[in-house]
Amino acid sequence: MKLLSVEDNVVTNLANTRILKKEYPLIEITITENGQEALNYLQKCNKVDFPYFILLDLNMPIMNGIEFLVAIKRDHNFSTIPVVIHTTSSNLEDYFKCKNLGVSGYFVKNVDFNKYKEILITIGKYWINSFNNRI
Repeated sequence: MKLLSVEDNVVTNLANTRILKKEYPLIEITITENGQEALNYLQKCNKVDFPYFILLDLNMPIMNGIEFLVAIKRDHNFSTIPVVIHTTSSNLEDYFKCKNLGVSGYFVKNVDFNKYKEILITIGKYWINSFNNRI
């Protein structure tokens, strides 16, 4: 299972990787630190190497999450890759922008680590099961 994580916070990347690798040891995680870096990564991939889903933060430098969403949804090569938002933004405007762009889920990062971990495991479980069942 391949996951593309688009997240600029190093500590968050470490935590996400540890949580997901412990729960799903076979998961392959590629980390990019902003939308432009993620877009460059996708453009270099062969279609068979595309991630099964993208875990996307919104608030990043260079190209933020919403700008990245707009870019990949316009490109027929990437538009069907499921994108799950995992952000600190509980702003309804951000939520509706993402929903209108066709995200597969929107989760606000919880400050309680146990809840944070539970949400991340739930996201991983859903997409791993979806992929394994070819849904």
